[in-house]
Amino acid sequence: MESNSFKAGMAEALGVFFLVFVGSSAICMDMHMAGPDRVGFGLLGIALAHGLALAIGVYATAGISGAHLNPAVTVALLVNGKISGSRALTYIVMQIVGAVIAALFVFGMFTKMREGLPWLGTPSYPDNPLTEGAISMPKAIGIEAILTFLLVMTVLMTAVDAARAAKQLFGLCIGGAVAMAILIGGPYTGAALNPARYFGPAVVSGHVSQMATYIVGPLLGGLAAALLYRFVFATRESSSPPA
Repeated sequence: MESNSFKAGMAEALGVFFLVFVGSSAICMDMHMAGPDRVGFGLLGIALAHGLALAIGVYATAGISGAHLNPAVTVALLVNGKISGSRALTYIVMQIVGAVIAALFVFGMFTKMREGLPWLGTPSYPDNPLTEGAISMPKAIGIEAILTFLLVMTVLMTAVDAARAAKQLFGLCIGGAVAMAILIGGPYTGAALNPARYFGPAVVSGHVSQMATYIVGPLLGGLAAALLYRFVFATRESSSPPA
């Protein structure tokens, strides 16, 4: 059962802090380590860093806040009546706060290595050889929406649905979904799948020109997953009053 709103909000901030700090740091370290005589983490290492950080954050905060750790997840649960509007707003605000604080820590940690770093690990879609040029904004939104749809469906089917919940494996399922999404979409958009994951590093680094993509895409994907779950997959056992 969820605790009071303040404690739950703090848990959301802490969980997002962990995700953004680990994820952004992994990207920065990969860029710093890569070179003619050095090998960075690579896409697989970055994907694993994000996936493990999210899995740990989910397990750590599930009993306090429900472990949303993503505005797209919070919106999906709001649509399905799992959380009240006031608490959803609290969660989203605290998720953003946690992301910004994490980005500030990353900024401070890489003080002497900022030149050449990818905007503190902010997801983006620059010129990409895989797509023969810059990815358009609609295509980037579509990629983020599809990948977020898969993530939120994983959350709903493994952690929220009481009849199908993956018991103690839900955190690994959610973290694994993010890791796989980064392996697929990372080379294209960075695979944020989470407005807070983009917002924190983007604001601190000043790289905010693609903000709309990383808000609209994940929220569209989360909303689509929420509606599909509510009208097709939700079971009677999974229904519960909002917190």
